[in-house]
Amino acid sequence: MESYDAGDGQDDDDGEPPPRHYSTGRLTRAQADLVNAWRARLAADRPLPGRDRVGEAARLLGLDDRPPASCSDIIAAAVMELLGREPDELRVAQYAYAGWQAQQAAGGGRRDDARAPVYPPVSFYLPGYLAGPYDDLRERARERVRKMRRELATEAARRFEDEKERAAWLMGEMVAQGIPLRMGKVSGGVLARMAIDGWARRSADRVCSDAVAYAAGAHQQPHRGRRDMHKLSR
Repeated sequence: MESYDAGDGQDDDDGEPPPRHYSTGRLTRAQADLVNAWRARLAADRPLPGRDRVGEAARLLGLDDRPPASCSDIIAAAVMELLGREPDELRVAQYAYAGWQAQQAAGGGRRDDARAPVYPPVSFYLPGYLAGPYDDLRERARERVRKMRRELATEAARRFEDEKERAAWLMGEMVAQGIPLRMGKVSGGVLARMAIDGWARRSADRVCSDAVAYAAGAHQQPHRGRRDMHKLSR
């Protein structure tokens, strides 16, 4: 299930909207492999490139060389970069539609397909300043498809009087233009999964370094990957 929790709707003391909790929705094999690799690096007691090792005195206080970031920070950092690239609304809608098709195929028995979203979802938080644009983009993607459909329907009515000819032309144009044939609400995990895909070629060290940089600006206290993070498996 994909959703977000908007909290109590109250702003923080500094006037910022509260963080929102999201779920990626179920992941594909490739996405689960990436998250597993990132989690493993977060759990490794080894400094990231460019960072010094903690001293023995610090270890006596409970500190170690695990990256000071969480899995949620990784996804949030990837989402922040995705939003900065301003992805095209139609591309977002196409990605959401492809995900829905893969879900239907998996439900029909094609669970071994590499594109099948059958791995457990991952929870993450977005601060208010990212959650707003995140949700706005989801809604714009849905509205973009609605607008394109309306325009094509108007053109089809202008071109053809016969209902069958009109429907055939409309279907052909939607396929040619890459307009999803089914478009519901763009779920809360769509952009997160796009962001995970976008970081597929990055090393785990670089991903965790980006997450550490994000976490330093997003949290008042350093975050760590949970020691009980489990490996995503079917």
